[in-house]
Amino acid sequence: MKTVFKSIFIKLSCVFAVLSGTGQPLPGARAVELSTPQALLSEHFRRSERVTYMKVKPDASQRAQLEARLGRPLPKPEYTFFVATSHGRTDGYALFDDQLGQHELISFATFFDADGAITRVEVVAYREPFGDGIRAERFRKQFVGRTGADKFRSGTDIDIISGATISSRSMCVGVERAAALFDATVRGRASAALAAR
Repeated sequence: MKTVFKSIFIKLSCVFAVLSGTGQPLPGARAVELSTPQALLSEHFRRSERVTYMKVKPDASQRAQLEARLGRPLPKPEYTFFVATSHGRTDGYALFDDQLGQHELISFATFFDADGAITRVEVVAYREPFGDGIRAERFRKQFVGRTGADKFRSGTDIDIISGATISSRSMCVGVERAAALFDATVRGRASAALAAR
């Protein structure tokens, strides 16, 4: 893992842009940036000593299992998880990702506790002219407490927002992918690191 910042207040915009490119609008799109990755990391992990990051690249077997579990292909070959730690213990994780809405990408962040349960979901940038009801806390809080073992079916497990049906479904797809990726790639590394101590 690499250190992103030792002081939680150091700006992360350059690091984040290099790592993931998240938050970049499609050509012709008008993004409404609701927050920035560095602001969310600094605020959410404000009590942590440092935040590092690790890149995860599912191998062929992991990718096949993930795609079978999710029912769709993984859109990227590699993902970046941010890891907050204090006194040698993990405080939590965060993954910034994008998911296609009706026409444009929705940029979002999924935060996890040390055990992989979702603690928070935030919309980072929204680019569609309609459907931004997914920004509402009543929608986002439905993901809290879920793990990669849970289901994220829109309209069944997660209530959709009236007037934001496609965006609601897109968020369910994206957050489910984040939780599944955590289980398939990060959980194993975290367990190995604990066993090595």
